[in-house]
Amino acid sequence: MMQFSVVIPTRNRPEALAACLASFARLAHPAGAWELIVVNDGGDASFTAVPAHLHQTLPLKLIDIPHAGPAAARNRGAAAATFDTLAFTDDDCCVTPDWLEQFAQGFAQTGADGLGGSWVNPQPENVAMRASHFLIEFMYGYLRDAANNNLMLVSNNVAYRRAAFTAVGGFNELFPLAAGEDMELGYRLAAHGYRQRHWPAAQVWHHHNLSGWGHVRQQFRYGRGGHFFLQAVAEQAKKGFSVQPGSARNFYLALGASLRQQPEPWSFAALIAVAQAAYRLGQFYQRQLSRLAVLGSS
Repeated sequence: MMQFSVVIPTRNRPEALAACLASFARLAHPAGAWELIVVNDGGDASFTAVPAHLHQTLPLKLIDIPHAGPAAARNRGAAAATFDTLAFTDDDCCVTPDWLEQFAQGFAQTGADGLGGSWVNPQPENVAMRASHFLIEFMYGYLRDAANNNLMLVSNNVAYRRAAFTAVGGFNELFPLAAGEDMELGYRLAAHGYRQRHWPAAQVWHHHNLSGWGHVRQQFRYGRGGHFFLQAVAEQAKKGFSVQPGSARNFYLALGASLRQQPEPWSFAALIAVAQAAYRLGQFYQRQLSRLAVLGSS
């Protein structure tokens, strides 16, 4: 029986967290074979809406830390874990009853060190939500090495063997934004020889409620995180640890080909295009900020 320590970072989203925790009350994994660790990243209201009965019925640990970002919160939760498999989700997600069962099957069948699940969209009429999920699924297919090893596992639905996670140092806490740190961890794990796979059967409902403008802003922030990702990958390469995507196809050509296969209106493709431009703008913006910071400190 595989045992899991589930880690959820949170900060001042008490209602979302309460809904997330309620979904764990329906989890099918056997009692005693999992625990739930929620780390408050310096919020003053994070735990205020958690019902008393969930405190009593869930194998729940609540941890408070000074505000340091979700990467640090996840690492703090992992450090407090009891079991040898770590699973991560976010406070705006609700897990399906068989979530951990599916991860257990995935580890048994693949022998992988990390597994990334998939997402159910609770707002299928929302074009921005569809666009966000499409991009993640596309990246899962595109970002693979020559051995078909996934190079990115998204942190709101992922599980790692604790030994692999700990061996590479967990999430990079130098990332100042909630953006790019999960992709950097994926590249670092692959560069050190650990195997990662996409396991779509492990599902969560992602209640992100994006608008079109929210999706564009999200991609701008991801672009800013992309700048720190490129820096971190370059530093790893200097130490002799590097990995390259196996696909020889240009990213935008591959993205365009995938878009043409989607039964979506023109507005969907337009939103993807604008969001990709926002990503590049975010990279440029953060690069300039970093240069100014270096100049200011010299």
